[in-house]
Amino acid sequence: MKGGDNITYDIYNDITVRMKIKEYKKNRTNLIPLQGLGVLLFLLISMNGFAKTSMSFVKTNTKGNFVQNGQPYYFVGTNFWFGAILGSKGQGGDRARLIKELDFMKENGLVNLRVLIGSDGSNGIPSKVEPTLQIKAGVYNDTIFDGLDFLLSELGKRDMKAVLFFTNSWEWSGGYSQYLNWAGKGKNPIPSVDGWPAYMEFVKQYAGCDECRQMLKNHIKHVITRTNRYTNKKYTEDPAIFSWQIGNEPRAFSDANKPLFAAWLKDISAYIKSLDKNHMVSIGSEGQWGCEMDMGLFEQIHADKNVDYLTMHIWPKNWSWLDVKDMPGTLQNSIDKTAEYMNNHMAVARKLSKPIVLEEFGFPRDHHQYTLTDTTSLRDTYYTSVFEKILKSSKEKDVLAGCNFWAWGGFGRPNPKHVYWVKGDDYLGDPAQEEQGLNAVFNTDATVKLVKKYVMKMQNIPTLVDINATPKTQALFYNMFNNLGKGIMLCHQDDPAYGHGWYGKAGGSDVKAVTGDYPAMVGWELGHLEIGAAYNLDSIYFTDMKRMMREVYERGGINTISWHGDNIVTGKTAWDCAQNTVVSSVLPGGSNHAKFLTWLDRLAVFFNDLKDSKGETFPVIFRMFHEHTGSWFWWGAKQCTPDEYNQLYRMTVSYLRDVKGVHNILYAFSPAGITTETEFLSRYPGNDWVDVVGFDNYCGSDKLSIERYKKDVTAGLHVVTDYAKLNNKIPVLAETGMESIPVADYFTNILLPIIEPFNISYVLLWRNAFNKETHFYAPYPGHSSANDFKKFTESKRMVMSNNMPPMYVPLKSQKSIVRN
Repeated sequence: MKGGDNITYDIYNDITVRMKIKEYKKNRTNLIPLQGLGVLLFLLISMNGFAKTSMSFVKTNTKGNFVQNGQPYYFVGTNFWFGAILGSKGQGGDRARLIKELDFMKENGLVNLRVLIGSDGSNGIPSKVEPTLQIKAGVYNDTIFDGLDFLLSELGKRDMKAVLFFTNSWEWSGGYSQYLNWAGKGKNPIPSVDGWPAYMEFVKQYAGCDECRQMLKNHIKHVITRTNRYTNKKYTEDPAIFSWQIGNEPRAFSDANKPLFAAWLKDISAYIKSLDKNHMVSIGSEGQWGCEMDMGLFEQIHADKNVDYLTMHIWPKNWSWLDVKDMPGTLQNSIDKTAEYMNNHMAVARKLSKPIVLEEFGFPRDHHQYTLTDTTSLRDTYYTSVFEKILKSSKEKDVLAGCNFWAWGGFGRPNPKHVYWVKGDDYLGDPAQEEQGLNAVFNTDATVKLVKKYVMKMQNIPTLVDINATPKTQALFYNMFNNLGKGIMLCHQDDPAYGHGWYGKAGGSDVKAVTGDYPAMVGWELGHLEIGAAYNLDSIYFTDMKRMMREVYERGGINTISWHGDNIVTGKTAWDCAQNTVVSSVLPGGSNHAKFLTWLDRLAVFFNDLKDSKGETFPVIFRMFHEHTGSWFWWGAKQCTPDEYNQLYRMTVSYLRDVKGVHNILYAFSPAGITTETEFLSRYPGNDWVDVVGFDNYCGSDKLSIERYKKDVTAGLHVVTDYAKLNNKIPVLAETGMESIPVADYFTNILLPIIEPFNISYVLLWRNAFNKETHFYAPYPGHSSANDFKKFTESKRMVMSNNMPPMYVPLKSQKSIVRN
């Protein structure tokens, strides 16, 4: 840096183990090694050979990838330059905090840390990190070495790794200027006192300073040949060290120095390799900005056989891509320039067939303040753009191998009494010469959950739409996912509210009356809630609905909700679909946007008011704007464009989740009657917006309709189960049934044979209207299909209320760890 990898972790950790064991058994050749997502990794290690990746050296292959035991290694990490200081027993040491930080980083997937071995020179110098390690050339403060030993021993316990850099071209840890001072080249200028021009002129001398180079070699040898006093392991034999790095942002500092600079790097990298054959070596270069804007020089220094991978650093603020007086207005420019810079350097990496790491990048808080009260939405958007490129690279096995964001602030806090670091302040990741809190990522920042989300995505671990979902909502998702293949839950719309010929009967249920048990799940409808009505379009009072939903939840069942919201333009029902401008009118900038948000406000109040008898919010599945591939609703295929539909879906999720703070929803997506993936994805809002995938399809009673139903539902189930498997979603048959059930063996002879081969989570039968003689989809006592339905529910594949597995308990507390 220039001077001027639980969501509750227990659930994630356990699901990691379950998924990875399953993936391993199915396909041993396409796995990314599991890095840093939970203590149950040790169980995985003991169960199969793949997990022997734990605590082994990371190498490179000829394809430009990092590999660990032959498997690709991709990561999201951070800069934790002060780790050795925290690990010491002397000034600045805080082992309790270090252990807390490492545990927290491990839980959130941050397992690759970039660490300063130690700073150089005297303490008490403005803008310099202290306490220093190398007080004079070859004279050491052993407490920092002790801290480094302790740090590495703790990293090893957690299967975490450190990039260790030896020196620095900038003043904040001594580096170039301190070696020049020791070599008798004059007093080293302090940029904050003497100015940057004086500093830059002084450090130009380093490239040609033979004595400086020898002192650095002596220091390198002293470090590399060290034995850890806590593990009794030689540094050269310690896989907790990811790589040795020559320095932080080494530069030539002039065009004239470039040949000397390249020769020095070549000499130093060869020297490190002569001392240690096990570890990789990197330069620590910023890239073009660190090579006097010369991409040829960047390629030259990284083409060296002793340099194992390329590095680049990106600083939008420092490089004037970001205007701090207009951060929202220049955010996209920062993202675009970052992508261009990364692409240019990745092209060189591909040419050299070596991995590349973006090992520094930082972004200020939203209002360029240094306190935790300032939000991080702009930073998180910027980080997302970077993480997306790494995710894409991990899927394609490309050369972009990971990143280390700048920098980890963790549990440290800025001192409100001053802006810059002074002795006694917490270490925050921002070096002493910069505002404390400028770029630091703290443990409470939303950025942390964003990081964890992308770590999980890179490892092909399921993630929820809502990274802030409640623990019970997370548990529901992972238990539904974990139970795929173990049974299909039966869901019935409005089951306890009314049935064929009855309404509001305590304990009522047509399903139970026929089978002796409640369905595992119940579907509900929110239509008319948006207009402030007391009851929904099927005549259920919302107060009663919430009570019955609580009863379903407290007996271990699951609630799923649909929403046939009214046509906001005409004031008529959702089926009033003559217009093709309703969706566009509710989107941002539309004439009904503000009004539509008030509708969503009412939904948010309802969701947040779903409380159990202890007052804790319980989760639901929300299936909104469904059957959109048809044209019978105002959000249908003929009523809006695919882009408008996607905007509507995403806007609704974003508003409920991010604005109204609703965190007890799994979001479901279900088109009508699809048979191909093209149809299914034609209006799909994207994986970041969907937890549950399915479709709706109903069966007619004539022979031709039955055969078409069998064919189409089978095709549709192939689509959603295949898509769900590849994209870590929960597949379902979101709505189905045969109205009036005139075919007495519909359930065992038609529906069951269709769904039985597929690992779907649930099948929903539509409602039994209390006021429509022929509008029912589950039998009532005495109906001709009642016995067949009972046999259907007693099938080994079907799950009813009494044989529901625990759905709201974190997976860690369950015995099974392998999804069948």
